[in-house]
Amino acid sequence: MENVIWLKDLNKNDVEISGVKGAYLADLYNKNFPVPNGFVVSTDAFKEFMESNNISSEVKKILKNLNFENIDEVGRASEKIKNLIMRENISKLLESEIFEAYENLNVNEDVLRASSNVLSLIKSGRSNAIVSVRSSSVFDLPGACSNFLGILGSKNLINSVKECWSSLYSVGNILNMKKNNTDNSLAVLVQKLVDTNKSGIVLSSNPMNRENEMIIEAAFGLGQLITRGEISPDIYLIDSNLRVKGELIAKKKLKLIRDLNTNEIVRKKLIEEREKRVLQAWEIEDISRLTQKIERVYDKPVIIEFGIGKKIEVFHVRLFDFQEIIDKDNLNGEILVRGVGGSPKINSGVVSNSEIIVCETADPRLVGMIDKVKGVVVNEGSLGSCLGILCRQLGVPFVIAENSTALLNRGLIVTVDGVGGKVYKGEVKEREEKIKIKDESKSYGFEVLDL
Repeated sequence: MENVIWLKDLNKNDVEISGVKGAYLADLYNKNFPVPNGFVVSTDAFKEFMESNNISSEVKKILKNLNFENIDEVGRASEKIKNLIMRENISKLLESEIFEAYENLNVNEDVLRASSNVLSLIKSGRSNAIVSVRSSSVFDLPGACSNFLGILGSKNLINSVKECWSSLYSVGNILNMKKNNTDNSLAVLVQKLVDTNKSGIVLSSNPMNRENEMIIEAAFGLGQLITRGEISPDIYLIDSNLRVKGELIAKKKLKLIRDLNTNEIVRKKLIEEREKRVLQAWEIEDISRLTQKIERVYDKPVIIEFGIGKKIEVFHVRLFDFQEIIDKDNLNGEILVRGVGGSPKINSGVVSNSEIIVCETADPRLVGMIDKVKGVVVNEGSLGSCLGILCRQLGVPFVIAENSTALLNRGLIVTVDGVGGKVYKGEVKEREEKIKIKDESKSYGFEVLDL
């Protein structure tokens, strides 16, 4: 049993001990892709912590007679389990292993081979690394577990590891484990934090139409706001020759940055940068070429989270499959909302908490119930966000449209067109004659460029 394992000692086949995120980032790290160095607190360490503190048996008792149809009851169970995890201490052995790895993270790998006396001297002259601490689950469910940025100091690191562990028992995760009859496990990925000026998500192939084109989404600052679906990023549509064929410059309300004085991760309201283009032509080309190389490694479409500081860095890679059926955008009716389509399905229902969900941003509670709803409409979001990925995986229509919460009242019957990014009044049927769309990019709200 290994509690702490460096990325250099892992690969894509080590999902069971390092989770999906850790395994694939390690695989890219060892193939010399630009992945920040780091280590994994393994699933074995998590299991040992749960067993040695008798938390596993307590979890079984809590979940045994739980009414999973009652969300409030599941919520209370979730909080109880999280509190159990947070109040217990990890073993001295595991603590020392994490501390040692954390100290070594700020030392060059070549220097680590020096004698213990020399290494101790080098360490004494260095401060602790500022790190990201991110969950890496064995059954990868986008947005299901917690991630933390800007963590400094051993005590904060240990607390963040436990916070990641506890997030495995969120309401959404509990419901998902019950539905699939699985007992998920979790590793924790610790990497040196990269202060990024720009961040984004790349879909190496377009899941909306299966075209051989790439979608790049980008915003200023750290990338968590994009993955959480809290902002609408710029969108760049890239053709097979890596040329920009369309773009949508979004109104970006916020950015996430690390305060250099306090080290806190803070939200900053955007004024001058609000409608400013995020990526320059050379950055788009470099990101596209990097994504193309990664797609070739796995011979499958990939979703990549990236950041740009001193250079482009890769923070996550996820393989994906195309949907079997893509609904046709061939409807005729009164359009209530226009925006960007994020999942190529169409469905009708009532605006409520159970059928058509309408909210400002991605609601974390949707993770465990997303397969039960008929559609999701948000004011802010992105195709590469956790919610967008989940909707496509489960065939749920997804639309991102500004002011949708103000325009779509509860009780209203609507049709959500996740292909064209529209919401229609009532149950809308297909037109009698299909209309040929000359330029597919227009259906996503892109400005078509003549380059």
